[in-house]
Amino acid sequence: MRSCSWARGAIAYVTVRTVADLDETSGGWVWAGAGLALAAAFIACVGLSTILGARAERQATLQLAALGVDATALVLAAVASAPPTNDNYYQVRLLMRISGPGFEPFECGSDVPKYRFGSATQGTVLPARVNPATRAFTIERPPASPAPAAGDA
Repeated sequence: MRSCSWARGAIAYVTVRTVADLDETSGGWVWAGAGLALAAAFIACVGLSTILGARAERQATLQLAALGVDATALVLAAVASAPPTNDNYYQVRLLMRISGPGFEPFECGSDVPKYRFGSATQGTVLPARVNPATRAFTIERPPASPAPAAGDA
């Protein structure tokens, strides 16, 4: 928190200056204070939502690790034209049927990175882990094809 001490000092200074200048005719500090307050509120909201979202995702990941069961994901269709990710990785859209013990099979679509799942085609079976209560799941990349034996050429 030491890196934010200058920010706290600046906010305190502008707040005091804004309150002190409320009765003066030049409202420059009032507008600066109001703008700073709005910017601080926006940054606080974005930061709070980021923290809460990361916490919820971490909790779901821990629940999946603790309560999840091994399952399979059968690729029903693979479409190579999914929009790229924010960091410009190409994606593949997979339509899958997830099945395993302790839950009813379900179908879902997911956009996945092409560099990890580009070789998945219709009929590919992917290893998965599913939380039966929430149906949250992860899939693993397709198993590598076995290397040809020395005599097979």
